[in-house]
Amino acid sequence: MLTELVAKASSESFVGLSGVIFGSLLTTFGVWLTNNANAKRQMQQLAHEERLSSQKIKKERLEELYILVCHWGNLFFSQYMNLNLVMDGHIDYNEYLDRTSTKDLGGFDFSRIEMIIDIYGAQLGPAYEKVMEAREAINEVNAAHKSAYKQGRAGDVFKRPAADAQMAFGEACDELKRVISEAARAA
Repeated sequence: MLTELVAKASSESFVGLSGVIFGSLLTTFGVWLTNNANAKRQMQQLAHEERLSSQKIKKERLEELYILVCHWGNLFFSQYMNLNLVMDGHIDYNEYLDRTSTKDLGGFDFSRIEMIIDIYGAQLGPAYEKVMEAREAINEVNAAHKSAYKQGRAGDVFKRPAADAQMAFGEACDELKRVISEAARAA
C-alpha cells in the first residue's frame, strides 16, 4: 500500500517533502546549537556565582579572624597587666588566676583562629607562626615567674622579660592583622 502511494506521488511532492525534512533537520540542529550554547552559558554563570560566593565567604572569615586576633591580643595584654600586679606584690597568684580564669574570656574560642587560618588563610601561616612564637615566649616567662613565686622569690626580675615578651606578641599580632587585612582586600 505504501509502495503504491509512493509510486503515484509526483516528483514535485518529493521535492516538497525533502524540503520539509531538510527544514526540520535544520530547525532541530538550530535548537540543539541554541540549547548547547545556553547550557554552556549557564554553567559559566553558575561557576562565576560560586566563585563570587566563595570569595565573599573567605572575605567574611578573614574579617572575623581580624577581630578574633584583636580580642586575643587584648586578652593577653589583660593577663599581662594582672600578672604585673603579682610581680609588683599588689596581688597574690591565686587572685591573678581568679582574674584571668576562662570564664572571663567571654566565650572566646582560640581554636577558631587556627581553624580559619587553616581553611581560609594558608598565606597567613608565617605571620601566625610568629605570633605563636611570641606567645610561647610569654608562656616561658610566666612559667619561670610562677616557679619563682612558688619558691617565694621576688617577681621584679621578670618584669622586663614579661614586658618585652608582651611587646613582641603585640607586634606579631599587629603584623598578623596587617597580613589578614591584605588577604581580605585581595579576596
